[in-house]
Amino acid sequence: MTPDPTSDADSAIDPRQFYSSASRSHAPVTPPKPKPDVAKSGTSPIVNIRSQSVPLNAVAESLEARWLALNFEISGRVVGPISGDNFNTFLPEVNDPDAQKCDGGKAAGKLLRKLGKAGDESQMYEPLVKYFESICPGAAFYDDSNYAFEVFEGQEIKPDINVYPSSGERKKEPRSRQIRDAMFEVKFKDESDPFNDNSPEFLKSSKESKLVLGQITNYAVCHQASEFRTHSFSALIFRTYMRLLRWDRAGVVVTEKLSFKDPSLHEYFARFSAATPCERGRDATVVPITTLPDDETGYTTYRVKQLLRCDQKLSLLRIVVGQKIYYISGDLAPGSSSPIGRSTRCVSAYCPEKKILVLLKDTWRVVSPTLKPEHEIYKKLHDHNVKNIPKVYGGADIGNVGRPDNHLTKTKAYLSYVPSSPDISLRTLCHYRIVLQYIEFELPKFRNVKELIIVVRDASIAQADAAILAKILHRDISVGNIMFKRDVEGNLQGYLIDWDLSLDLTLSETAVAQPERTGTWQFIAIRLLVKGTGNPPMHERLDDVESFFHLLTWMALRYTSHILSPATLTNKIHQNFDSNYQEDGLVYLSGERSKSLSSDELFTQAGFANKGIRRVLHRMRLVLRERYTDVEGTYEDDSDEELILGKQQDQSRKVKSLILLEDPQWLPKLLDDSLENPKSNWEINGERVDHELVALVRASWVGALKRKTGSNIHLEGSNKAARTSRA
Repeated sequence: MTPDPTSDADSAIDPRQFYSSASRSHAPVTPPKPKPDVAKSGTSPIVNIRSQSVPLNAVAESLEARWLALNFEISGRVVGPISGDNFNTFLPEVNDPDAQKCDGGKAAGKLLRKLGKAGDESQMYEPLVKYFESICPGAAFYDDSNYAFEVFEGQEIKPDINVYPSSGERKKEPRSRQIRDAMFEVKFKDESDPFNDNSPEFLKSSKESKLVLGQITNYAVCHQASEFRTHSFSALIFRTYMRLLRWDRAGVVVTEKLSFKDPSLHEYFARFSAATPCERGRDATVVPITTLPDDETGYTTYRVKQLLRCDQKLSLLRIVVGQKIYYISGDLAPGSSSPIGRSTRCVSAYCPEKKILVLLKDTWRVVSPTLKPEHEIYKKLHDHNVKNIPKVYGGADIGNVGRPDNHLTKTKAYLSYVPSSPDISLRTLCHYRIVLQYIEFELPKFRNVKELIIVVRDASIAQADAAILAKILHRDISVGNIMFKRDVEGNLQGYLIDWDLSLDLTLSETAVAQPERTGTWQFIAIRLLVKGTGNPPMHERLDDVESFFHLLTWMALRYTSHILSPATLTNKIHQNFDSNYQEDGLVYLSGERSKSLSSDELFTQAGFANKGIRRVLHRMRLVLRERYTDVEGTYEDDSDEELILGKQQDQSRKVKSLILLEDPQWLPKLLDDSLENPKSNWEINGERVDHELVALVRASWVGALKRKTGSNIHLEGSNKAARTSRA
């Protein structure tokens, strides 16, 4: 009998068999406190990465705010200025003499004369295109300044000049689906240059400079999000000079000012002209195909496209993980909205070996002794019998493992070429893929409030088991990292996924500090986001527990019945979950999140109609708020008997709450009790409600961040198998 491709009940490999590791019983014990010099990545400051926080934002941003936010995020990841000769080492030398036939100096002289006569930016495009065509015959250049070839996050993307693979003759009209090899931006005034070669800081601080850097960063983000790429090239062009840029998931490398007559510039375009698609940035391990070999897949191409919910007119993509081949839809979900970081993209894939659907995660992992590849983390979790985590079918670094290639970021390595040795911290990331069991539904796909609590209960069990049995903290409890399956009888099982940023509490003292660590801003524990003195606090187990409270509050506001109007709801979500401010290059919590934990004002105003969700949030809040209660500070005057009694009562309540929180099973037990308690009345007003959010556009930028309009910030229709990715 042909197996059900959406089921892994029979064909899935037991995790312990997959890893050839015998399981052992482990009695629950309190996990050890991290040693002061262990896992220093846990003490790194929180960085609010756009791709993790933006899909959940309640308030859309203006184009100016987007560019300023991207400027903030890429700042500190800019390596430059470097010479043209050093930049050229990104591409192999050209051995073909025919590639060097053009006279770059003569072409540059002609270009400079025409640019000198240009009255505005628009008059620069045509001579620039002709110049680039003369020195780079292996690529096609288009003036696309009036052509919006892409709509990315609700905004049109319109680079002035797009670079396409050469196809012999120029196409009359570039198509939005056509592969681009680079994007060039043109500026009429030198004052628009965001870089200063003569300054140790390199980056200018004017608002105009920040906007320009944000603009070209936006183009690079779109370029890498719309294709499977390892890196991308771009250029920023002025009337007498230009700069070359190379972007990868660690940052961007920028040249010094290069005159159009500079031989190193001509050398770059000669190398780019002869470069392969892989050298220009395309991922060679992802290949479009039209027909599947039947003996390889066991299913017809038509059937595989059906399973993947792929348009029959589109090609499939063959993608490699280790030595195994999988097939995914050619209709990609857009990639990360961040220029840096993991750029995680999760898609449903067809596994021809097992003839089942799987979940394939494409990401860039930080190369560090403190952070293991995710399949090794899952191995440890399964070895310790952690419940409610997906099965693993395989995982591997991509590319030539053990030697540098384009699947390993290069930005950090080019710091040595910068004369001033900038004081910035950069990471090296490695391209990585993992294949997991197929899980169909993301958390917002629940049908009623009771289902929501069931799925979150299961995820909380996984979090508690991991901390106690495997000594691993998840550190990113969020809407996108909780999924569930529903069987034919309607029974649910929740899963906690995405363990690649987890923290192993048993790491040795050789752990190396990371420049930053990330979570999903809306759900991170308050104490990790507020400004304090000294080193940032270590992430603890209770921080993950608190994240469940913020997550459930957010879900209740977005998807359960209450009395808030769309405008009020939008504002409440923004103030409680999105608000932040930037100071000294770091982002801190602002708004009302702390207040909503310390008092019940938000819940009173919301008037949640379902009694079950009201009881759950109330019980969680009363206990978790005691993490922040300052009894001594509240009762400075202890001479009054009434105040003394109040202080004793508050101290007793705090102690009792902290004792409850010491039990790793406190939250699963609380949710279990609420599910079984008939007083919860889950059926009354328990239906899922997708509330409308109004499109309030922020007029100014506050801190770093965020994307998406009110029409698409809810996660409806974006299941985990084909969702937008996170950094």
